[in-house]
Amino acid sequence: MGYTTSGILFGPAFGPTIGGLLAQYLGWQSIFWFLAIFAGILFVLFVFFFPETCRAVVGNGSIPATGVNRSIISHLRDRKTSTHVQGLHVQPRDSPKFMLPNPVKTLRILGEKESCIILLYNGLFFTGMMVVSAALPNLFSEAYGLDELKIGLCYIALGTGCLVSSLSMGHIADWNFRRHAALADLVIVKGRQQDLRNFPIEKVRLQVVAPGHVIGTIGLVSFGWMVKYQMHIAGPEIALFVIGFGVSTAFNFTNTLLIDLHRHQPATATAAVNFVRCLVSAGGCAAILPMCRAMNPGWAFTLIASIYMILIVVVFWVMNKGMGWRLRAEEKKISAATTIRV
Repeated sequence: MGYTTSGILFGPAFGPTIGGLLAQYLGWQSIFWFLAIFAGILFVLFVFFFPETCRAVVGNGSIPATGVNRSIISHLRDRKTSTHVQGLHVQPRDSPKFMLPNPVKTLRILGEKESCIILLYNGLFFTGMMVVSAALPNLFSEAYGLDELKIGLCYIALGTGCLVSSLSMGHIADWNFRRHAALADLVIVKGRQQDLRNFPIEKVRLQVVAPGHVIGTIGLVSFGWMVKYQMHIAGPEIALFVIGFGVSTAFNFTNTLLIDLHRHQPATATAAVNFVRCLVSAGGCAAILPMCRAMNPGWAFTLIASIYMILIVVVFWVMNKGMGWRLRAEEKKISAATTIRV
């Protein structure tokens, strides 16, 4: 999950650096040409080369993908493969019917108590990094007189913090999982999903989230006041690294927890995460510059940090109550299924 989310965070972290280079030397229109070309290249790569990995479609990889779930390369390879294997005739599998995605399944996750709380926490805390990204060009231009290129380069510290968190904190999360598994006498089998029904997975994941929450909150306050008093730019840059590290840590492991809770529909859980975080972040990005002008950057980011100081209560709340909520929800589902069968 750390390697996966490092890719997700690479865009908002390093995209502004590329945008600054393009805007400085080729004009702002070149940013959109770059995005169109880049998206086109990615589209071709996905269509031709990327294999299907959804367990509901291909299991652990032993079930061949069919129809629209195949890449063009795998389709051409399958056409060359004979249906006769060592003299045995293999019946081709029926192609599944194409079904349009159902967005209601994503919104349904918001109706689950534990998942809804985690999603709202995830979206609100991730907004901290997004409001910094949105406000940084105006704040650094006014405080330090930087041009577009230099402002773009200033995002590298934020992106580096994100990548360091994604590539390092996963090892700590794995260690914490092994520690709790030993306490619960849970045997870990590599390559196989564990039975987590009676395992405190909420505590395992959120014990790593809590330090990241504190680190990210400290970074936000520091960043606001350093910019307010126009301290040497090295100060805000260090604060950006701290924000990237702390927010990414909390974001990555609440994502992981949601997938743990929805192991049979991970794509739906990920879609719910993206829906909530993008919606909340949009509101935060729209509000941050008016806030900075109305109360100065120091107080604006202190206000956000004070909300996060209250929000950390949610981490410990879910840590202590989450397993009970999950077990009761499963009991209700089993009871409802039994009633329908009767």
